[in-house]
Amino acid sequence: MSSKSGILLAAALVAAPLGTARAGGAEPISPTTYPLAIVSVYDLAQDAFATSTALYFALNGDLAREGFVGRLSVSTDSYSYDSPGIPWDFDGDAWAIDAMLGYRWIRGDVASSLFVGAEHQDHDLSPNDLGNPVRGSETGFKVAFDITKAPSAYSPVYAELAASYSTAFDTYQVDGRLGYSFDGFIIGPEAWLMGDESSDAQRIGGFLKTSLPPLLFSDVSTAITVSAGYQFVDDDNGRSTFGSDGAYGSVRFTTLVGESWFAPFR
Repeated sequence: MSSKSGILLAAALVAAPLGTARAGGAEPISPTTYPLAIVSVYDLAQDAFATSTALYFALNGDLAREGFVGRLSVSTDSYSYDSPGIPWDFDGDAWAIDAMLGYRWIRGDVASSLFVGAEHQDHDLSPNDLGNPVRGSETGFKVAFDITKAPSAYSPVYAELAASYSTAFDTYQVDGRLGYSFDGFIIGPEAWLMGDESSDAQRIGGFLKTSLPPLLFSDVSTAITVSAGYQFVDDDNGRSTFGSDGAYGSVRFTTLVGESWFAPFR
């Protein structure tokens, strides 16, 4: 499963709520408490398109405080590739689901988290490619780590590093961003490393991150991150779940849901 749509979810959340935690993470500045985050990602590359939706829920009821966080994520992926000596293309449709439990640490403007759990992946190839090791279904152990430095009154620098590995098809991803915050925007370069048993890919590009104004609902905060750049695939003319060499684009929405939405269920 191309992990490009799903592994960044913890990294998107790790700085949230954006700038609402004091040093030590014990006392939120904002009166709003966010127990739930919904992260949606749409990722397009040459010969590949992926989507994902993930739920992060704070077991202590507040994502702005240190504590245990649960995660449930569902991803879909469509891709195509050719193989040397074969006159037709192979089309792949994949989906994955993971359930993980993690812990989130906050130290001033730096936050980090570690998640462990299980992932199930399913790849359907048409026509079937017996030479592709990434086909059928696999369930495996998954671990993810990320660390983020959010902009603060003392520094406009934003930095983010995330890494994950799943034993399902030996899927891995490492990605990082370094940005500068100004006038409500964060902009800077990014780099990705991705791979599984079929191939490896790298990306170099840039990103822009900002918060959206509340439109329809109160007690809800949404941030958007837009990324674009160029993707390199190690075996561009071979089997790859990541697509081919060429441009890529990604849009990520991180929506924080306030505790007032859960009051009717208490």
